[in-house]
Amino acid sequence: MKNLHRYTAALVVLGLLVLAGWGLSVAGAQTPQSRQEAGTPADQAAPSPSHLERILAEGVIRVGTTGDYRPFSYLNPETGQYEGFDIDAAHLLAQELGVQVRFVETSWPTLMDDLLQDKFDIAMGGITRTLEREKRAHLSLPYLDFGKAALIRRADQDKFQSLEDFDQPHVRVGVNPGGTNERFVREHIKNAQVIVIQNNLAIPGMVASGQVDVMFTDSVEALLYAREDPRLLAAFTEDTFTRSQMGYLMHQEDFTFHNWVNLWIQEMELRGDFQKLQEKWF
Repeated sequence: MKNLHRYTAALVVLGLLVLAGWGLSVAGAQTPQSRQEAGTPADQAAPSPSHLERILAEGVIRVGTTGDYRPFSYLNPETGQYEGFDIDAAHLLAQELGVQVRFVETSWPTLMDDLLQDKFDIAMGGITRTLEREKRAHLSLPYLDFGKAALIRRADQDKFQSLEDFDQPHVRVGVNPGGTNERFVREHIKNAQVIVIQNNLAIPGMVASGQVDVMFTDSVEALLYAREDPRLLAAFTEDTFTRSQMGYLMHQEDFTFHNWVNLWIQEMELRGDFQKLQEKWF
C-alpha cells in the first residue's frame, strides 16, 4: 500500500510539472502581433510595387540611354534631342503603355550603377545581353542579333585579314571604356596599343584620319559609319568575331514589368515593327 501511495504521489507531481510547462509555453508563445512587434519574419515589409504600376500611375516611363551609340541612341547636338533605332522603339513602348517617355542620360561605365540607383525604369540603346549583366540586373528577350566587327580604313583592308593581324605592336586600337567593345578588346588584344577614348562618337573619325587603326564594335555600327564615310570599311561583318544579341536592361525580380516588356517585344516582332526600324536606321 505504501508503494501505491508513493506511485500515486509521483503521478500527481508529474502532472503538475506537465501543466506548469504547458502554461509557460502558452505564456511564452508569440501571436502574429507579438511576432511583428519582436521583428520576426512576419514583420517583413510588403513587396515593392512593380515599375509597371508606378509607370501607369505617374504616366511617365524613364528610359536610360547613353546617346553616343549610333544608330541606336544618339543625342543630336544640333537639336538637343535623342534619336535612333532604340529611341524610336522607346517611343513605341511608351505609346503602348499610354504614357510619356522621359530620357535619362547615362554612360556605359555608369549604366549598371544608374539602374541600381533607380534613376530609370529601363535602359535602351544597343545593350548587349551578357551573363555578367544578368548577375545584377535583368535583360529582356533579344530583339536583334549581331556580332563584333572591325572598322578600319579602306586603304588598309589588305593588312587585316584575321584577328591576329590586329594584335600586333604597331597597331593602334581605339576603344570606348565601360562596354562590351572594351571587354572584347581586353580579352582578345594583348600586343597592340590600346588607346582609351572617352567619346565613342569620336573614334570612327580618328580611324578615318589615321589617329588609330581600328575600332572594334558591333557590326551594325561599323556598317553605319562605313556607309557615311568613304574612307572607312566595315570588315568581318559577315563572319563576325563574336555572336551576340541585344536586349533591354531592367531591375531584377520585377517579373510583372519583365513579362510586359517581353510580350511587347514579341508583338513588335509579329507586326514587323523591328524590321521597319532596321530599314529606317540601318
